[in-house]
Amino acid sequence: MKKQDIIVVGSGAGGATVAKEMAERGYRVSIVEWGRDNPPKGGPFAHPLRFFGGRKKRAHAFLKTEGEPQIEIVRAITTGGSTLVYGGVSWDPPLKLFEKYGVDIKNELDSVKNEIIIRPLAPSEMGAAGKRIRDAAIRVGLNWQNIDRFFLDPEKFRQSSYLFGDRTGARWDARVWIKRAINRGAVVYNEHYCEKLIIKSGKVIGIQTITAQGTKKEFFADVVVVAAGGIGSPVILNHSGVKAGEGIFVDPYVVAVGYLDRAVTGAEVTRQAGILLHDDGVAFGDASLPPQAYMKLIVSNKKINKIFSRNKCLSLLVEIDDDISGGIDSAGKIKKTLSVNDLAKLDKGKEIATSILEAAGAKDIWFSKIAGVHPGGACKIGTVVDANLSTCIENLYVCDASVLPESMAIPPVMSILCLGKRLARHLSSQ
Repeated sequence: MKKQDIIVVGSGAGGATVAKEMAERGYRVSIVEWGRDNPPKGGPFAHPLRFFGGRKKRAHAFLKTEGEPQIEIVRAITTGGSTLVYGGVSWDPPLKLFEKYGVDIKNELDSVKNEIIIRPLAPSEMGAAGKRIRDAAIRVGLNWQNIDRFFLDPEKFRQSSYLFGDRTGARWDARVWIKRAINRGAVVYNEHYCEKLIIKSGKVIGIQTITAQGTKKEFFADVVVVAAGGIGSPVILNHSGVKAGEGIFVDPYVVAVGYLDRAVTGAEVTRQAGILLHDDGVAFGDASLPPQAYMKLIVSNKKINKIFSRNKCLSLLVEIDDDISGGIDSAGKIKKTLSVNDLAKLDKGKEIATSILEAAGAKDIWFSKIAGVHPGGACKIGTVVDANLSTCIENLYVCDASVLPESMAIPPVMSILCLGKRLARHLSSQ
């Protein structure tokens, strides 16, 4: 293949940002993506499984950790990565945490906010369930606030679930920036799995991929940025002889579910409002469950008697920042146990969630099994990469959730966008 200036492996928040920024600076950029391109407006009967790699890749998208308790982790495999299936929540990065590791992203935060419309829902845009939970949380003494969201076109916003693709066109996702990169000359290679990096004399010179048809291809470039996600990136590095994957956080969460006597009208976006209790390391938010998600939750938690009660349920997300432990091996197996401290945080979160749901008038309250939502830390700053996201291999960088040095118990998309912009600034100054 013709040599490029930069190869970006992965098209999620980190990869899309680096690709867009570098293409706009005039660099020749190739983007290699394992999944297909799945526009969110996929038609009325398009199955959400398409965002998770389809049936052939579902085993790589729906994962379970080794250890107790077993934790289920889901990741998207598609152009735009997990931003195609997220709720659109924007949470400012904890600047002091990054500064502790020598990373200043204040200017990049301003830059992102100048490019993407970011604002919370107005009171008039809140859904009935979200309002009920918000009012109950305030009554029990919590400073519950509407949460910022990424918007592409706020005028198109409608109260419905965004978790499996936003068909309204209101929500921003990383695919938007992939398209901007393409418009500036970048080339995307979908259904190309990066098997390993090509390294010579301590310097990366390209990558080796395999297509959906089983054909092996090599791509060559001056710089390689691995942005395959919190799980994918450490696997690629390990396959290539670069030590990674020692330690991981997964932002464990449970969903608290309770039931009202009457139906709550309409579907809603998730996490319209909530709170992060910094000192406790616990975050909360309303969690509207679309039919597919509610059905999966009911089946996996053996609550079949509630199968027809979705329209009466109120649900809350309880998420914690967990200690880094375990790790990911070269086969992609995730070993993870929760510490005593982690379990205590979850217990406290459950107590608070119960008080909120009871104040909202909900009964028959139960909690889902523990799952993980933002796996990261397996290529963390200060260990696998430095403050400029550079590895021990010359011209090899990592930019995604795997570089985050600590769990934050908040959606990491904004943090990753800022890191992507900072990396692009660093690369263009070399």
